Amino acid sequence: MPTEETTGDQLGRTAALRLQQLKGQIFEVALVAATLVGIVALLVLFAQISNDAFRPGTASSAWFLVYLGTLVAPTAAFTLYARRQPAVRATNARAFAAVFGGLLLSLVTYAVVDSLSPYDVFIYTVFASVPPALVLAYDRMKSDQTYTGPAVPVSIFVGIGVAVLVDGPISQLIGIAAEWIMYFGLVTVPASLLIATLTATRRGRRTGTVAGGVVATGGLAVAVTSIAVGVNASLPVVLFSVFVVPTGYVIVRSIRTNPEGRIGIAGPFILIGGALLGASLVERFGVDNPDTFLTPTLILKSWDGLTASNAGVYPQIVGSIIIVGFMAVLAFPVGIGAAIYLEEYAPDTGLRGRLATLLEVNISNLAGVPSVVYGLLGLALFRRTLGFGTGIVVSASGTLGLLILPIVIVSTQEALRSVPNDLRQGSYGMGASRWQTLREVVLPEAIPGTLTGTILALARAIGETAPLVIIAIATTTYSPPSGLFSGGTALPLQIFAASANAKPEFRHGVVPAAAVVLLILMLLMNATAIVIRNKYGRKK
Repeated sequence: MPTEETTGDQLGRTAALRLQQLKGQIFEVALVAATLVGIVALLVLFAQISNDAFRPGTASSAWFLVYLGTLVAPTAAFTLYARRQPAVRATNARAFAAVFGGLLLSLVTYAVVDSLSPYDVFIYTVFASVPPALVLAYDRMKSDQTYTGPAVPVSIFVGIGVAVLVDGPISQLIGIAAEWIMYFGLVTVPASLLIATLTATRRGRRTGTVAGGVVATGGLAVAVTSIAVGVNASLPVVLFSVFVVPTGYVIVRSIRTNPEGRIGIAGPFILIGGALLGASLVERFGVDNPDTFLTPTLILKSWDGLTASNAGVYPQIVGSIIIVGFMAVLAFPVGIGAAIYLEEYAPDTGLRGRLATLLEVNISNLAGVPSVVYGLLGLALFRRTLGFGTGIVVSASGTLGLLILPIVIVSTQEALRSVPNDLRQGSYGMGASRWQTLREVVLPEAIPGTLTGTILALARAIGETAPLVIIAIATTTYSPPSGLFSGGTALPLQIFAASANAKPEFRHGVVPAAAVVLLILMLLMNATAIVIRNKYGRKK
């Protein structure tokens, strides 16, 4: 029979348990409330920026009705239909990725290559790709992959070094060739080889060779036709190779492999067709458009600090892409390599173990250092120590690379730690070496986490302003950078400069519109990393 003391203990434990449950519920409610407040604040901020950039209040009601009938309603109806059909949804997703991804990639490729000179890009691409191709060919002939891993990056650096030495004479030699030939070699030849390889793996080597030849012949036909009609053939060749070919491949493969979902191919074309139909109706009947600042002039023209309607940020967009792209080339291999060493090779004991621990602690602390400090570091390193010129692209990329390096290292370390140790032990038990285990087992499992860190790093770097101001990057330029050692600027710097303009249409029109462009640029870069991350995540 329970005593009074036992009953009191049970009641006390019950009250303590209820108190713990109440605390947990209060904490959960507080988290939900904080999340909602943050989401609402961001939505309000984006709504204000979008309202200033697009100015929907200046449009007539007929404009909204036109686009509601031609764009919103058909797209929404098709999306609802696709969501209920798994096969259609999968095909629709691939079609959207091929159409819009290929279109954006082709435009970015043309803009960057045109800015840096297609002749120089062609030379460096050839010298950077031929040596690793020879290494991989030798590896396939000998079936010995012992030194393939380290030999590939070494061969790339050797090829780039040789290109630096012979760039002048070769540029004079190939400078007599038409510009479109360089684009043909840069995009059409790789596209034909890729299509030939993909087709050969599914339908045989002979069919793959024919498919690759069709792509190359199509590129030549596009170039010849463009020249015949008096159009510069460079952009049509890029659009054909990077947009038309991948889109056609995805459409043909979807029709053959997924007949139940082939209707999903129509998704992006319904969106594009609705937008074009709405624009034609608006122009045909003279419907009042929104008095927006997000116009083709803003994206395709250079800066005009006197008239807001003529202000363009094309040099700044190209500069941001080049700076962030070269930053990724500098930072990601170093960061991922450092994380691999600290997690997989660094000892846990002894002097080297204590040194590795000290490095990890300092790297974690560096992730929280203010960005202006990295600007001072970049100024001391690239300007005073290395003697680079003021405000050049390589200094900006190097400074931002130092800024994101701790983020890349820490996120990659966490991704490597998340790989179960049983996978390593199983690989060792089958006779694999440490490098083979790392390459075939650990890194594929860690790629999703590593790309998460990449997304965070890109999102931080593309919007940074303070480090670039410290190293004297120009706030306004009127032409894109012509090389890594030429002057350039980034879109955040132009937004910063325009925000101080005396005219209100710059502060409340051009600045929000440029901010929207910056957000779109960031989302596109992040979307690419997310797609790759999800692809590897599904393979696990």
